Amino acid sequence: MAETGNENRRYGAWKKRMKGITGGLVNAAVMGLLLFVPAGTLDWPVAWVLLAFTVISFIINSLLVSPDLIDERIHRHANAKPFDRYLVVAIVLAGFAAIIVSGFDFRYGWTGPIPPAVQVIGFVVVVLSGLILIWATTSNPYFSAVIRIQDDRGHSVVSTGPYQYVRHPGYAGWCLYMLFLPLMLGSLVALIPGAVAAGLDIVRTYLEDRILMAELTGYREYAVRVRYRLIPKVW
Repeated sequence: MAETGNENRRYGAWKKRMKGITGGLVNAAVMGLLLFVPAGTLDWPVAWVLLAFTVISFIINSLLVSPDLIDERIHRHANAKPFDRYLVVAIVLAGFAAIIVSGFDFRYGWTGPIPPAVQVIGFVVVVLSGLILIWATTSNPYFSAVIRIQDDRGHSVVSTGPYQYVRHPGYAGWCLYMLFLPLMLGSLVALIPGAVAAGLDIVRTYLEDRILMAELTGYREYAVRVRYRLIPKVW
């Protein structure tokens, strides 16, 4: 019976991981549409590199994180902070806009040629941001997609991995991603919506930090030890 129970748990965990991978593939497909339809062509090698990196990142993340965290991020939660729903929508729309504008820029040449070195730097930072996000999600079993105190999951303070350096490494990775993705895709125009997405993420960081200070046991003490929210020695 114990062996059967273990098999059921392993099967359940694998199903959750497959849900995470499937969700990642869907996200990559949406990204592909947002890139190639505005670009008017599939002949855009940098965009294909971005899609490949996106798929690989989702697969790695889904295989490494806790299956319960995948469940947490997929489902809706009644105690999520109401304002966060609208803030997340605004961040996602700004991110979509950055991708769409990059596609149109590729098609119509608004930015014009930029040095290949700039695109390489953009790609390197995009990869770095993805690694930061993977590090954050694998270190924090409470890395929810919404702002909420997860009493139902035994929510506690996490201070290992990147959380020993800044309090919100996931947001730091996302901000880097949105600021350097346009450079990777060769679009200076797309920096505008990218900066809007990063700015909104900074606002979300501030609001979540205040909520954790007020509602999560031990977070104030953690904030004394780890002083900075996003950037060491800065903020």
